[in-house]
Amino acid sequence: MSDEDPICCGSGCTNCVLDVKPSKHKLPANVTNIFDRSYKQFVCETIAQVTANVFRFRFRYVPSIANDRECLIVPPGCHLMLRAHRAATHIPERAGNDLLQAWLEENSGQTERDSRTIVAKQPIQKYDKSEDDLYFSRPYTPIAFDREKGTFDVLIKLEPGGLMSNYIATVSVGSHTEWKGIYGNFLWQRNQYRNMVAFVQGVAIAPIYSTLRAILDDDEDETRLMLCACFRDLPNVLLREELHSLAGYWNFRYAIYLSRRTCACLAEEQRCNCLTSRLRYNEPIHDQRLDAEEIERLLQRSLSDGKHSVLILLCGTDPFTTFIKSSLERMEIENCYTF
Repeated sequence: MSDEDPICCGSGCTNCVLDVKPSKHKLPANVTNIFDRSYKQFVCETIAQVTANVFRFRFRYVPSIANDRECLIVPPGCHLMLRAHRAATHIPERAGNDLLQAWLEENSGQTERDSRTIVAKQPIQKYDKSEDDLYFSRPYTPIAFDREKGTFDVLIKLEPGGLMSNYIATVSVGSHTEWKGIYGNFLWQRNQYRNMVAFVQGVAIAPIYSTLRAILDDDEDETRLMLCACFRDLPNVLLREELHSLAGYWNFRYAIYLSRRTCACLAEEQRCNCLTSRLRYNEPIHDQRLDAEEIERLLQRSLSDGKHSVLILLCGTDPFTTFIKSSLERMEIENCYTF
C-alpha cells in the first residue's frame, strides 16, 4: 500500500479492500472521474426502505460537477468505501430520519445485546498500527449512478449491533458523508462471452445487477444474460421492480428462488396458489430453494454453445458460493468470477 492510499479500516479483512493495485478501468478520452481514491463529500438526497433491514440511499457529490470533463463513473461490479468517524455513531437523533430511527427503535434490544457481544471479543489487529483509530469504513456497490448529476444509489443492509449500521441510523436527508473509490478488478469486454449466468444471494445482488444493467445498456453488446437470485422470502426480494422491467430485453431472463415457503397453508407445494396470487404476469419467482439439480437445468440452455462460451458470476456468502462452485465443478465449467 502506497503512502497515497489511505489507511486501514481496522476491520481485519483477510483480503484488505484497501490493499489495491492501480485501477485497470479506462475512462473515455478527456474525462476525469471524481473518484480518485481520496475521500469526497457526498450529501444524502433520498432514503427509501426496501425490506425490513435493507434501505436504498442516493448520494450526491457535494461540490457539484463544474465542467464537462468532470463526471462520476462507477464501472460495472466496482465498489466504493464509506467512511465514518467512530464518534458519529453516538450523536443524538436528527430530524427527518424517521425511517432509520424506526428501524433503530425496533431493533434496540438486539442492538444492545449484540453490542455487548462485540465488546467482549478480542480487539482486531489493525494493519496500520500507526494510524489513529478514529474512523472505520465498509464497502458498498452502487446499483445505479448518474454521471452528469454526480449521484449514485446503494443498497445498505442494517445489522442490529453493527458498527456501520449504528452510524447509518444517524444519517438523514441532507447529511454529509465521505466516500472514495473506485475499487474492484472485474473487467468486462463487449461480447467477450456469448452467455453470462449469475448466481446471487440477498443484498449481494448489487455488483451483479450493476454489471447486467451496464451490458443491457450497451446496444452493441449481444451477450445473453441469465440471473438466478436467492432470497429468504417474497418480502425480502430486492430490486423486484427493476428485474421485472429488465425482462423486456430480448437477451435477459431471470429466476428468483425463495428459501422459505410464502405461506403456511396445508396444501401441497405443487397445488398451493398462495405465491402465484401475489406475482405479476410471467414473474419467475419460485417457492423453493435453489438446488444442484435446478442449477444444472438452468445452465443447460447456456451450454448449448459450449462451455467455453459461458461466464459464471457469483456473489454471496461463502457457503452459498461454495455450493454453486461444487455444481460447476461437476459440470466441468471453469469460467467463473466471484465478487
